[in-house]
Amino acid sequence: MSAPPTSAETVQHTLLLAWERLHAHGAQARALGLLQAVWPQPDPDDWRRASVGERDGGLFQLQAALFGPRLQTQAACPFCGERLESQFDIEDLCPLPVRPPSFAQPLEFVDRGWHIRYRLPSSEDLQALPEAASGDAETDARAAVAALLQRCVLHAERGGRRVDGAQLPANVAQRLGERMAQDDPVADLRLDMVCPACARHWPCALDIGAYLWGELDDWAQDLLVQVGALARHYGWSERDILALTPLRRRFYLDLVQA
Repeated sequence: MSAPPTSAETVQHTLLLAWERLHAHGAQARALGLLQAVWPQPDPDDWRRASVGERDGGLFQLQAALFGPRLQTQAACPFCGERLESQFDIEDLCPLPVRPPSFAQPLEFVDRGWHIRYRLPSSEDLQALPEAASGDAETDARAAVAALLQRCVLHAERGGRRVDGAQLPANVAQRLGERMAQDDPVADLRLDMVCPACARHWPCALDIGAYLWGELDDWAQDLLVQVGALARHYGWSERDILALTPLRRRFYLDLVQA
């Protein structure tokens, strides 16, 4: 994967434009938009078609490059309500550097007479899932799994009889889902949390796209506050202020606030 832009001014400009353009979009569009803005591929749809794990690996690398190699998370214990603050090193969750989208050949799953060819789910697949409509979480989850298998199972048969991906028996679909998770481990990361108050363990999902967007949103708003303060005081343009190094910008802000 190519390196991110090295000029501080170029990075700031690229990120601010991406933040402004993606601000009103949903989580999937934000994740893909940030990757395409910072690490554009020859085909703009490459990140959309990459596996979810490949996409999230790119987001982890972007997080490390922009905001450092450590994540700080907060969670509430589901058993006693205790608030936990934890830190995780990105390289413990996702080896860096990551590879660009590879579009690997279809994979095979052979299990108890079943022969299944499949590909790993992508952002495009997630965006195509039906919206929850039944009001029952379990029913909606089954519908989402069926829709995902409909798209990702390329061929399934048992005893010479072909079966549609959405019609796989529940136990087969579960085992296939477990295999997909093994094939793309970064796609659904679960942090092992331990509550210091009640000593209970539970897995906590980590959404790197949402985490990165939160960091970027805080950075962009703070930067624009700095621009506003310096522009009011000195009459400088936004372009001139962003061209300053962070250290010099902070020095001028200290003078304004003195």
